[in-house]
Amino acid sequence: MPSVNSSATAPAARKGAARIALYYVVLAVLVLVAVRYIPLVSEAISGGALIRTGGPGGDELFGSGSGGAPVGVPVGSLWHEALLAVVSMAGALAIMVPVTWVYMLTRRHRGYHESVVHTLLVLPVTVTGIVMIVRSSVPLAFSLAGIVAAVRFRTTLEDTKDAVYVFLAIGVGLASGVQAVGVAFALSVVFNLVILALWSTRFGNIYADRSSGTVDLGDVLAGPESAERALVVGDPAVLEAAAPKDLAEIADRAVRIERHVSEERAKKRSKRANAILLVHATHAEPAQTYVDQVLEDLAARWKLAEVGPGPEGALLVYLARFDGAAVEGAVMDRLRGDGDGVVRAAELRSLKGIKPRR
Repeated sequence: MPSVNSSATAPAARKGAARIALYYVVLAVLVLVAVRYIPLVSEAISGGALIRTGGPGGDELFGSGSGGAPVGVPVGSLWHEALLAVVSMAGALAIMVPVTWVYMLTRRHRGYHESVVHTLLVLPVTVTGIVMIVRSSVPLAFSLAGIVAAVRFRTTLEDTKDAVYVFLAIGVGLASGVQAVGVAFALSVVFNLVILALWSTRFGNIYADRSSGTVDLGDVLAGPESAERALVVGDPAVLEAAAPKDLAEIADRAVRIERHVSEERAKKRSKRANAILLVHATHAEPAQTYVDQVLEDLAARWKLAEVGPGPEGALLVYLARFDGAAVEGAVMDRLRGDGDGVVRAAELRSLKGIKPRR
């Protein structure tokens, strides 16, 4: 089986990182050119609102550090404010585009939500506009707080990482709203670098951190140490292909099967399933019929936990109780001796180490 250290996500991570890096370089070049010829862009980037000394209509709207208004647009005029808002919101949108790419790349197999991608693009633009409205007026700021408090948002994010993305979008919007687009740009770059590094190295994953060995569904459900006592029959190539290269695929399947394992934890030790049987087959129905009969003849008790896609077509996951190693061997012999060839490969892992819930 493939080693977990040869991460299958590395090529995708490199390609995605190169695309994002190219985007940032092109964006930086365009901004540098715009700053030279359009003073309003310089104002939006350098934090003009942070050094303001007056209200939106004051005579000294900007300090000496401001880039000033474009030619023909009086500083402090409504047109100046409108154009500045457009530049700031466009900057927030451009900065968030690579963040959405990172989200789609790292969440493509697990927990991806199109609505989050749309939120990451729309939210900073909205926040930028709101901040520009209330930044010079305390009454407006308090009014906005009251309005937000009166509105109930019922959307619940399923993953805490999605919340982090939303916080980033808010931060980019706030920075853009006070004309500190440069800060928002730096925030976006650092955020993407950290997310890509964590994703590509699988930092924090206890299975990916192992220096050797393999990870598959049996490792997740029965523990990595169960592989040493596993009974295996069938085509080795099938079992090798059965170890998914993306741990997210394993996790998704493990979550579904965990409900059945949890039920076993609640039972008395004498009634608890003590093995998990993974059966790979080309077609699910004939394989299920054959394996069901084998378990009915030899197992003290058993149940089918899941039937899902596998490397050869289907993967059947059984939880069973066997009375002794001799019975386990007899089960595997029956599966090996399948005359019709409906079972391509099978693996039996011990579940004797599972603990009851307290």
